[in-house]
Amino acid sequence: MSESMHTTPSPFGEDKGRRLPFLLLGLCAFVIAVATFVENVQGTGFVHHYFYGSFWFKLLWAAVTASGGWLIWKRRLWRRMAVFMLHVSLVLILLGALVTSLWGRRGTLHLRQGVPAKEYYCEETHHSEPLPFFLRLDSFEIAYYAGTQAPRDYLSHVSVEGESQLISMNNILKRQGYRFYQSSYDEDMQGSLLSVNHDPWGTGITYLGYALLGLSMMWVLLSSRKRLFVLLLMAGGTLSAKALPAISSDKAAELEREQVMWNNRVAPFGTMAQEFLLKIYGRRTYHGLTPTQVMGSIALEPEAWGQQPIIKVGRGKYRTLSDYVDRSGDVPTMQHLGEDAKADEKVGLLLMLMHGSLVEPVPDGVPLLSERRVKAELLYNRIDWLLWGMMVAFSLSLLAGVGLWGRRGQKRWADGIGQLCGAACIALWCFLLAGWFLRWYVADHLPLSNGFETMFFVAICLLTVAILIRRLMPIAVLATAFVLLVAHLGEINPRITPLMPVLHSPWLSLHVSIIMMSYALLVLSIVERRLLRLAVFLLAAGIFLGAIWANVSWGTYWSWDPKESWALITLLVYSIPLHAESLPWFRSTRNYRIYSLLAFACLLMTYLGVNYLLGGMHSYN
Repeated sequence: MSESMHTTPSPFGEDKGRRLPFLLLGLCAFVIAVATFVENVQGTGFVHHYFYGSFWFKLLWAAVTASGGWLIWKRRLWRRMAVFMLHVSLVLILLGALVTSLWGRRGTLHLRQGVPAKEYYCEETHHSEPLPFFLRLDSFEIAYYAGTQAPRDYLSHVSVEGESQLISMNNILKRQGYRFYQSSYDEDMQGSLLSVNHDPWGTGITYLGYALLGLSMMWVLLSSRKRLFVLLLMAGGTLSAKALPAISSDKAAELEREQVMWNNRVAPFGTMAQEFLLKIYGRRTYHGLTPTQVMGSIALEPEAWGQQPIIKVGRGKYRTLSDYVDRSGDVPTMQHLGEDAKADEKVGLLLMLMHGSLVEPVPDGVPLLSERRVKAELLYNRIDWLLWGMMVAFSLSLLAGVGLWGRRGQKRWADGIGQLCGAACIALWCFLLAGWFLRWYVADHLPLSNGFETMFFVAICLLTVAILIRRLMPIAVLATAFVLLVAHLGEINPRITPLMPVLHSPWLSLHVSIIMMSYALLVLSIVERRLLRLAVFLLAAGIFLGAIWANVSWGTYWSWDPKESWALITLLVYSIPLHAESLPWFRSTRNYRIYSLLAFACLLMTYLGVNYLLGGMHSYN
C-alpha cells in the first residue's frame, strides 16, 4: 500500500509509549469497576483486602504514575506550566494516598459512660493501640427535630485530660494528631462508638494536591480563549366527581392550611394530602377533586369511599379498598394481601386514614410554620413544575430543531424562530429556577439531597448551557426534557423531609451542585467537544470536595464506596479524550463521538446504576 494513501490512525496512535499511561488508566478503571461488583457479592472486607489494599493494586497505580511522568518528560510539559502543575497535583494526590495507606491508622474507640479509655482498636494491626491521653464519656444524647422522632444529630459529651469536649456528626475532636468522629452508640444510651483516625502526613499531602488541582484547573480554563464563557458558567414535578361525597372547596382551602406532623416535620395538611393521593392514586386529582378534598372526605365518610377505584396497582389498573377488605361477615377480613407489596402499603395507608391514626397533630411546644412559609409550600404544591417544564422543553427542542434546519437552508424565517426559542428558553429557565428556589425556601435547606432534587438542578444546568451557547440549544433543551421526564415518571421520591445528620454540612451543597453541573456538561460534550474539559474539571472538583466532606464526617477522605469508585471511573474514562495530542485516534470527530457514547454508559452507571445495583453509603433516600 502506498505511504501517501490516507489511513485512519490506529486506536491511541502509533507510539506505544505514549499510549501506555492511558492503557494503564483504562485498566485501573476496569479493575475498580470489577471490584464494585465483587464487593456486592463478597462484601467490603473482601475487596479491601484482595483489591484496594493489595500490593498489586498499589503497584498498578505506581505504574500509572511512572508512565505518566515519563510522558510528561518526553513531551516537555513544563513549557505549559498550567497543564504541568495540574498533572503535578494529581501526583501529589496519589502520593498522599500512598502515605496514608502505609503510615495512616484507622480504628474504633468504644466508650462507656464514666469509664476512662486510653486504647483504641486499630484496623491495620488488628490489635489495640495506645493513645497519648485518656478519654471519658460523660454523656450521650440524640437531638431530634422538634416534635418528631427523626434524629437531627448524635452528641457525645467527652472529657479529654479534664477538658470537656463535644463530638457530633460533622463536629470532630482533634487532639495531638488524632481525630475522633461520631460513629454509633449503644442501645442503652450509656455508650458511644467513635471512629479514630491518625494520619499526620497523608491527609495534608492529599489536601495540598487538591488545592493545587483546583488552582491549576482554573489556570488552564482562564488561559483559554473562552474565558468569558467559563466565568459565566461558573457563576451560575367512570364516575363523576359530583357523585362522590366530598367536602366543599372552601372547606378544603381552609383545611389545607392547617399544620400537621408529616414525614418527621411540620407541614401544611395540603402537602400531606397531595403526597398521600400521589402515593395511593398516582395523580394530583381524583375525578376533579383536590387532594385535600379527597383525603378529608375519606376521613369523614370512609364507608362511601370503600368502593372507589383509587388504589393504583398497575399502569391504568385500579382497585377499591373493598377488593382487599371483606366486610360481608361479622368480622372484616383481609384478602389479596401479600400479592403486591406496594398495594399492601397503599391499603395500609387508607386504613390508617379511615381509622384516624394517619393524621398526627403538631405536639405542644413545637414551633409552627409562619403564614408565609405555609403559603409558599402550598404554592409549590399547586404547580407540577416538572410536568410543565418537560412539556415545554420537548416542544421547544422541536421548534429549535426546525429553526436550525431553516438556518442551514438560509430561510428568512429561521432567525425569527431562533429569537423565539431563545426567549422561550430563558422563560423556561426562570420558571424552573423559581420552582427550585421555592423548594429551597420550603425545605429550609439546599435542595440537592435526593435524586428528585438533583435531577431538578441538572435540568436547570442544561438550560443554562442552552442559553449561553445558542447553537447547542436543540440538544440541550432535548436533554432537559428527558431529565425532567425521568424525574417525573421514575421511582424518585419528591417528598420534602428533614436532612440526615451527616448531611448537615456546607460541603454537601458544593459537592453535589458541582457534580451535577459536570454531569450536565458531560452529556452535552457528546455533541460539543469543547465542553469536555470544563466538564471533566468540574467532575474532578466535585469528587475531591466530596472527599473533604467524607474526611470531616467519617474520618477518611476516600473509602472506595461504590458511588465514589464509579465517579472516579467516570473521571478516568472521560479524561482520556482530553489527551488527543498523545492519542491521535481522538483527533477524529467521529471517533470521539463513538467513544463519548460508550463513556456515557459509565455516567449512567454512576448516577443511576450504583443506586439500584450496588448500593453503598451514598444511598440516603
